[in-house]
Amino acid sequence: MILLGLLLLVVAVVIAVVGVLSNIGSSHLLTRSFEIFGYHITGSTGRLLLIGVVLGAAGVLGLNLLLAGLGRGIKRRVSTRRQLKADHKEQQRLAAERDQLLEDERREKLAAGASVQDGRTVGADAGGVGAREVGTTRRASE
Repeated sequence: MILLGLLLLVVAVVIAVVGVLSNIGSSHLLTRSFEIFGYHITGSTGRLLLIGVVLGAAGVLGLNLLLAGLGRGIKRRVSTRRQLKADHKEQQRLAAERDQLLEDERREKLAAGASVQDGRTVGADAGGVGAREVGTTRRASE
């Protein structure tokens, strides 16, 4: 869309500039033929005006297509940028939530490990693992 609009705009400008520059001077009055790229246009001033209107319309159409294409591209980039920012914020929120959960889990393990360790020092020597080892040693010696 942008390329087509730019192409139409450039073509219209080139034709208009060449037409004007090739018909400057006293030898190119409107009563004589009008020339664009070596093509002679004869007729009335109304026909010359019609050609100017067609070139102007082509130029406006080309400019309109160019600006419409640029506008869509800009809107798409803005939308993509907004989505990217939203995704980045969501990632940051999820990362913070994950870090908080890991921190909570680590604290729970430390708290559970401390209470289990306290329980083993008191209960394990009294009759738990230590008593079995002694019992198995007695049986082996008997």
